[in-house]
Amino acid sequence: MSISPQLIKQLRDETGAGFMDCKNALEQSGGDLEKARLILREKGAIIATKRATKEVNQGVVAGAVSADGRVGALVDLRCETDFVARNEEFQKLAEELVQHALAVGENGKMEELLQRTAFSDPSVDVAKLIELVMGKTGERIAFQTYAVARVPEGENGIVDVYIHHNKLVGTMVVLTGNADPETMRNLAHEIAIQIAWSAPQYLTKEEIPEEVLQQELEIEKQRAINEGKPANVAENIARGRVNKNFIQRVALLEQPFYKDESKTIGEMLRAAGDLKVAHFVRLEIGAPS
Repeated sequence: MSISPQLIKQLRDETGAGFMDCKNALEQSGGDLEKARLILREKGAIIATKRATKEVNQGVVAGAVSADGRVGALVDLRCETDFVARNEEFQKLAEELVQHALAVGENGKMEELLQRTAFSDPSVDVAKLIELVMGKTGERIAFQTYAVARVPEGENGIVDVYIHHNKLVGTMVVLTGNADPETMRNLAHEIAIQIAWSAPQYLTKEEIPEEVLQQELEIEKQRAINEGKPANVAENIARGRVNKNFIQRVALLEQPFYKDESKTIGEMLRAAGDLKVAHFVRLEIGAPS
């Protein structure tokens, strides 16, 4: 039978699938829209199976904060190509997943999140929604991970989420204390940007494992000896280098502020009053989960 352009357009508008996918589905269903929708859904599942081993090195990080500013969420959604990462359907999926992460409100609940009813299509769950978007894009899509952070119960604080303009990096900061709200918002946002830029591994230098510090000291001591320094002098040089080149790089509170390197993040917090970073998260496309 002949499938009218109007019917194809209706199915495209309802599903977001490509022109030929909709045309083929309608031809297979004999022009029955409901059957054509089902065919497109099944196509998503087929693509998911066929492409299960494909690498997913592209994607986006998306994030959001609850209306009261006390809970935040980040998601890492992967795909095969940068072309799909820029696709509107893919980015809408990432934004929906953030809202589900906020609704779940806890880390480590991926299975529960995937079983939630999709906001954009209440006839399917989140896992099926991901399959449907696979069907539309023709690529494997992987919901790599998510993170939720919140202000501890009974404490004053704020959560800030920062997504870099390329959507490849997202950060989240929980700032607590007794400064005025505007000061807390501004400082939390600046620290979130700092984390995106500097990629710290620890909050404080005290969190760095002793064996990691010792390894860095040995490397720097040997380097100084190789430069011709005596062993006792080399040890002092090593400590200075580890403090400046390693600790300041990996510990957030020891890092120079990206806008003014004359002060550290820790010094900025002390200058603002009784403030502290309770928790931070950094997600990056391409980084191991």
